[in-house]
Amino acid sequence: MDWMGDSQLEAILESDGESSEDGDTAMDEAILQERDEAQAKLSEFEQASQKLLAEMLALETEYEIERSCREQAEVYAAQVSQENKQLKRISLALMPMLDQLPGDLLDLASKVESTPDAGPEPLQQLRELQEKISTLLGEKKELSLQVQELQGETRALREQVEEEREERRSLQAALDRSQRALKTLKRMSQRVTQDYGNILQQLELEQDLRQHAEVFAHQMLVKQKEANRQSLILMRSADPSAQLLKALEEVAALTQMVEEAKQEHLEKVQGLEGQLKVRPQQEQLDAAQAALARAEEETHQLHQRLQEAEERNAALTEKIQHLEGKLAGAPVMEPKELEEAPAPPPPPPPPPPPLPPTDLSTPADPLLLIKQRKGVRKQMPGKPRVDDAKARAVDEMMARIKSGVVLRPARRDKMAVAQDPSTTANKRKSTAMELQGILDTMKKPSRKSSWRKKSVRISDNQLESILQRRRRMVDSSTAAQGFAPEATAEHRKESPEQGAVTPSQSSRALVHDRSL
Repeated sequence: MDWMGDSQLEAILESDGESSEDGDTAMDEAILQERDEAQAKLSEFEQASQKLLAEMLALETEYEIERSCREQAEVYAAQVSQENKQLKRISLALMPMLDQLPGDLLDLASKVESTPDAGPEPLQQLRELQEKISTLLGEKKELSLQVQELQGETRALREQVEEEREERRSLQAALDRSQRALKTLKRMSQRVTQDYGNILQQLELEQDLRQHAEVFAHQMLVKQKEANRQSLILMRSADPSAQLLKALEEVAALTQMVEEAKQEHLEKVQGLEGQLKVRPQQEQLDAAQAALARAEEETHQLHQRLQEAEERNAALTEKIQHLEGKLAGAPVMEPKELEEAPAPPPPPPPPPPPLPPTDLSTPADPLLLIKQRKGVRKQMPGKPRVDDAKARAVDEMMARIKSGVVLRPARRDKMAVAQDPSTTANKRKSTAMELQGILDTMKKPSRKSSWRKKSVRISDNQLESILQRRRRMVDSSTAAQGFAPEATAEHRKESPEQGAVTPSQSSRALVHDRSL
């Protein structure tokens, strides 16, 4: 079938597209992994550089404090040494004159001597300042440690957020792949459903035509029996005349046309039987339905997991913003905003199944059609036909079988007859269940041609034996009645027509063949 080849070609193209998409996703994942490794190395370098900068700042502050203290101490020591030198010179100058000095100068000297006792106060202040500096440095170290801990926590939270983002991306990619697979499956199911509907419509059309043909053939059989009886009566009562010879020639021509029409109809019936045998089984349909249900359930689970990941991502974002608010005074931290992607829309529903065909009526008076065979054959090509396909098929079938073709009875399954019409309609409408079976039958060709050929050979042999037996019976009957040799020859000319148009024997043989 052409539609089977087209569907296989489209499936191959879609599989190639999916493989190229898988290759692109693998390359994207490799690039993302390399980027993550580079970002991890950069973060490690940043941490090490921040630690080195913090240590250098602490050392620089300590160095500045020690240098300032040393400079102040050197200045103070120089001042003290200068004052001591001045005092020594004054004391050396005044030592010989100590007894001659008045009491005021002695009091002044005692005051001057008492002034050096105030020297330890700056040292005490210096010690206090050093203690304060040491305490401030300790507090600064503690604060820097706290800042580093908070930075580590924020870094861990950022890594967790990145992991959640990666998981979300992977879930989104899996969801996209499942949606693409579902879209492909639905597209293929729609095409297969359309093809199945066309085949089913054609099958119903052929069944209706078969029923009409059987009714028409039965009516024709009755009238042909009457004509045979009348011809036998005429042959017994009178000698053969020109009209009788002409009628016999016309009967021979009709017999040949009947055989040709019968052969064409047999080929059509065999083609329809082959199409019917390709239909899938119920187990395959159930398996396809179960696979479709599992795919829908997996899609629903992926939707739920994606929503949970979005909720966790939002909670982590709030926590990071809270921690960044705590570290607002630190120059290292800078808040970043997280982006959220919207959820994909749900897939569209499948289209409705096609409508069943309508019925037609059989034409009346088949004997007139037989008599006007040549006139109808000449007028049919000139008439324009505007009816639908079913009406044209009915006219074609009637034109083929109006010469006396007897068809085999339509085979009906007992289980199908016993079923309710509603259940059969539901089975016809459940195209999604029949998808897997039809696809499997596309891959597995049938091997029943030999049986069909064998059955056709058996039916041909049976028909030949029936015709020969009919000839012998006619010859024996004519010899017993004592007819002339010319009448016997005329009977022999008429006997093929009679054997070819005996519908009861040929239909019985064909029914027996179908039952085998």
